[in-house]
Amino acid sequence: MQHVGCALGLRLDKKSNRVYVLLGDGELDEGQIWEAAMTAGHHKVDNLIAIVDRNDCQIDGRTSNVMNLEPLIEKWKAFNWHVLECYGNDVEDFISKVNQAKELIGKPKVIVARTLMGNGVSFMQDDYKWHGVPPNEEQGKQALSELPPTKYGDFIEFEWEKPSPYNPSPQLGEGCHDTVVTRRGS
Repeated sequence: MQHVGCALGLRLDKKSNRVYVLLGDGELDEGQIWEAAMTAGHHKVDNLIAIVDRNDCQIDGRTSNVMNLEPLIEKWKAFNWHVLECYGNDVEDFISKVNQAKELIGKPKVIVARTLMGNGVSFMQDDYKWHGVPPNEEQGKQALSELPPTKYGDFIEFEWEKPSPYNPSPQLGEGCHDTVVTRRGS
């Protein structure tokens, strides 16, 4: 995986940047993940922070049934990583663990964020069958109506996503100006 090479390259260039990598727990079935983890631990790549979305869901079932990952925490520790755990659906808890990981030195860090896929949406929550399946318009409206607003905003809409009479299908990257939009349109 390229993230280990990026982190090592930054270290060789004496740069203080960090590399973040997000891993789904289903992805951990792949051998290249563990080869990279072993390499990062061996070389003490401490500018690397991995985040594992541990929701026990992958496209064809529960990770515990498809390929049991446990004991997951012990595996990361065996590869010489600092291991932190949090409840990933709690944004404050997650941010706290990211900040804690930034302070740890001498080894790569992994945050195992235990999450519920579709958290807060009655018909999606903890249902692996929604992995990779978009909701239709009616389901999308229902999902948004069930999610409470957060201090981080409801969702982001970019200007280039909005068709105009002058540019009915704008290209990605053209005129990208962030605006925060809530379900109330304000």
